[in-house]
Amino acid sequence: MSDPPQNIRALRERGEFEIRWADGVVHALGFRHLRGRCPCAGCVDEMTGRRVVDVGDVAEDVAPFDVALVGNYALKITWSDGHDTGLYRWDYLRQLGDET
Repeated sequence: MSDPPQNIRALRERGEFEIRWADGVVHALGFRHLRGRCPCAGCVDEMTGRRVVDVGDVAEDVAPFDVALVGNYALKITWSDGHDTGLYRWDYLRQLGDET
């Protein structure tokens, strides 16, 4: 599991989260991209691993309504579209950032 980020900021005017990691790497993850990559069972079929909700299925203006830490391992984001079941673990956020 990845270490927690040193800082996370929701930059609403840019429509993205800025995530700063302990090793100095900074990722910018767009709200829509992050919502479209939600890892929850409603967005990814638990049996097949097939993505059910993808970035193209998400409104372009989606934004975080609320963000909360879950222990020392994840973020829980409540989105403006009402979706709130995904837990974004640090290692998953790091993976998404490294892919962009």
